[in-house]
Amino acid sequence: MTNNDIPSADPGGNAKTGPFGLDPAVAGTICCAISALCYTAANVCMRRLAEMDAPPSWVGCNKELVTVLFVGPWLACRALRGQPVFPSKRSLAILITVGLGVQLVGNLGVQWALGVVGIAVVVTAVFGAMLTVSAVMGRIMLGELVSRRSVVALAVLLTGLASLGMSSWSIGKAICPEATSTTIFLGVVAACTAGAIYAMLTISVRHAVTGEMRPDAIVFTITLVGVLSLGPVSVAWEGAEKLAATPLQQYYWIAAAGVFNLIGFLAITKGLELTTVVHANVLNASQVAMAAVIGVLVFNEHPNPWLALGVLATIVGIVLIDRPKDDRELADQHA
Repeated sequence: MTNNDIPSADPGGNAKTGPFGLDPAVAGTICCAISALCYTAANVCMRRLAEMDAPPSWVGCNKELVTVLFVGPWLACRALRGQPVFPSKRSLAILITVGLGVQLVGNLGVQWALGVVGIAVVVTAVFGAMLTVSAVMGRIMLGELVSRRSVVALAVLLTGLASLGMSSWSIGKAICPEATSTTIFLGVVAACTAGAIYAMLTISVRHAVTGEMRPDAIVFTITLVGVLSLGPVSVAWEGAEKLAATPLQQYYWIAAAGVFNLIGFLAITKGLELTTVVHANVLNASQVAMAAVIGVLVFNEHPNPWLALGVLATIVGIVLIDRPKDDRELADQHA
């Protein structure tokens, strides 16, 4: 999963002190920064796996298995102590349904797109689409008001997405010379679709299960859905013999991606408890910048003015977008 899979916590720094006696704002900033670094590291691992032609579905299945193996025993201990773990059947069914979309469309699409248009375009497009769809669907499903500042931010984000589309041709040809214009276009579409799916997960969780389901249970459910869905898909698409012959080096990269992803989730969850969503978004914007730099310097993704404009516009949009206090209170009433 990506950080886009995380349900929004109630921000605002209500805690009196943060970890180790730090000021909540300072501790929250540190947690969000750690999360941004870990998610970037996970994306680098996934980009490397795309270079190695690792099957996207098999990569996704085993990456999610890491979280299942870490979080599963923790939830089992809670259940054995008689503590609540999962919500009502209806809320769980909603989460599983959206989780299937996250895994089979979102995560699978991102892993494939990394090998077509690269980490710079994919990460930037995911963030741009995720924030745009979040604002639109938040207005439709939760009745959230959209501030003038956020309207400007959405316009900037859409400009960034258009620029990424223009930049993808030269980058895609540099990564995959045999790729057609249709394939490159579909790579950008896959990244944008993933962002939309991640936004829908966040909205669905806030609309149906917020306050009823713990964050660790949410991430366990989503990742378990990934293992149970992507595993059979991998066998059907690739064949058991090919999967059994997966090089050990690929499993190292998959395990690293899974561990970084889990740490990133835990860090952002704690960070959102200690600081504001707007503050966290500023640090999230660093993921876009880091992905662009890493794509160009590490993976030799072809830089061009359209890419620079797309990355810059997305960063500006992430920093600008907000949810005013009154809007959050209205959303809480609907949720």
